[in-house]
Amino acid sequence: MVGFYNIIKPTGLSSAQAVAKVKKITSQKCGHLGTLDTAASGVLPVAVGKATKLFDWFLNKDKTYFAIGLFGVLTDTLDSEGVVINRQFVDVKKTQIDKVLSKFCGKITQYPPIYSAININGQRAYDLAREGKTIDLPPREVNIYNLICKQLDKNLFSFNIHCSAGTYVRSLILDIAKEIGTFATTVCIIRTDSGGFNLPNATTLEDLQNGKGKLIKVDEVVNLPKIELDQSQKNKLINGQIISVDFNQGKVLCVYNEKIIGIAEIDYHHMLKLEVNLWEEESND
Repeated sequence: MVGFYNIIKPTGLSSAQAVAKVKKITSQKCGHLGTLDTAASGVLPVAVGKATKLFDWFLNKDKTYFAIGLFGVLTDTLDSEGVVINRQFVDVKKTQIDKVLSKFCGKITQYPPIYSAININGQRAYDLAREGKTIDLPPREVNIYNLICKQLDKNLFSFNIHCSAGTYVRSLILDIAKEIGTFATTVCIIRTDSGGFNLPNATTLEDLQNGKGKLIKVDEVVNLPKIELDQSQKNKLINGQIISVDFNQGKVLCVYNEKIIGIAEIDYHHMLKLEVNLWEEESND
C-alpha cells in the first residue's frame, strides 16, 4: 500500500495520536505531512507505506486555515485550552483590524508560541513550557499570501488565511491584536488545505475504520510529468542504476505498468536517476 489518507483530525487529538490510529487501522507504516495543533481540527494528510518517503516533498507546501480570534482575552497557550492570564475591556471594530491587515501580508517575521510542537534538543516546546522552563524560540520568516477578516460578534473575528508552511495562526492573530493595542486568543483553528489535500477529499477516522476511506494515489497529489518505463528500465532504476531516456531535463514521476516507481531526476545529458523509490517489492510484474 502506497499513498495517502487525508484525515479530518478532530480537536483534542494530537497529530501523533491520529497517525497511530491510521497505523492501527491499516497495519502499515504511517506518518503525517505536517503537525496540526491538538486544539485545532481539519485536514491532516497521512502518508502510508513508502509514501512516507515523500515527507520532504510536502514540507514546504502552502496551507489555508479558517480561524476565530477572541480579542481582549489572553491565555498562556494562545488558544482555548490555556489558562486566562489577562483580560481587557475592549470594543474592537472590524475597521481597526482591516487597517492593519496589510502589514501582515507578504513576508513577515513571527515568534512561534512557546506551547508548540517545535523540537528543542529532543523535547517538544509545549512539554518544556508545561514544566515551567524558560523557552527562547527564535523568530521565523513566513509568507502570508491572503488574509481576510470577518466580524462574528463583539470582539470575535474570523480569519481566512492562505500562508506558507511554518506559519503559526495563534501568533498571527496575537500580532494583529497587538498592532491595534490589545491582545487576542485563538479559539478555533480549522486547516482547510495542506499542500493540495483539502476538506472535500478528506475522510474521518471513523469512515477509515469502516472501510470507507479513499487512499489517495501519489500521482494525484505529486504534480510532475509522468514517464512510462519498461520492465528492464524499472529494474535498473530500483537497483540504483542510472538509465538514458529521451525526455527533457527535470523531475519526473516514473511509472511502470500503471504503478508508481518513484520520483526521478533527469539531467541535461538525458540520464535519469531515481531519487525517491516508491516501488513495492511485493508487487507482481
